[in-house]
This record gives sequence, structure tokens and C-alpha cells, in this order.
Amino acid sequence: MTRLLVRVALNACCALILVGCSRFSSLKAPKAAIVSFPKGNTSDGTKREPRLIGRITMVNTDGRFVLISCDAWSPPADGTALKCLRNGVESGVVNVGKERRGAYVTADIVMGTPERGDQVYQ
Repeated sequence: MTRLLVRVALNACCALILVGCSRFSSLKAPKAAIVSFPKGNTSDGTKREPRLIGRITMVNTDGRFVLISCDAWSPPADGTALKCLRNGVESGVVNVGKERRGAYVTADIVMGTPERGDQVYQ
């Protein structure tokens, strides 16, 4: 009789856990905002040259983020939009995140499909 009660109690607990977990499948991640780069000239009329920031060292396609190894003197600020180039052709746009350690910075993929080894410009 006690075995039957234990089985019924375990089945009830499993059912409650499954119902609780199914609630989380309806939550969706927020959409990333599309950012744009300033057009050719700055406000004073001088031509603005893109600045090489570094290279992409890792890409996480499931998490939609990249890890950038910065060659620049100081890594870009949070929220900065960067362009990724592969063989001179734009491969994507990323938005710099808050996570950083040493010369490495994380960035969310906004557009495109950047790959490991792509150059990153500001």
C-alpha cells in the first residue's frame, strides 16, 4: 500500500514539474535593434576613415554573439556598432556588449553572418 502511495506522489510531482516547465517555452528573447553607421562625412566635412578594432576570434551562432580580440589601444564602448569585413566585403554588423576581459570584447550579432577571422571596423 505504501508503494502505491509513493508512486502516486512521485507521478503527481512529475506532472506539476512538467506543467511548470512548459510555461517557460512561450518566453521569447527580445529583438535586437538595428543600428546604422554615420554616412561618409563627419559634421565638419572631413572624410571619416574606418578604424580597425580587431578580429573575430569566436562565433556563437546559437547565442547570436561573437568574441572580438581588440588590437586597438582601447576597446570600443558599450553599445557601439561595428562592421565585420571578410576579404573587403561586409559580412555583418555587431553591437558591443558589456562583457569584456583584457583585450577581448563580446558583441551581439545584429545583421549578417560574421565568421572567425573577419576584421572588425568602427
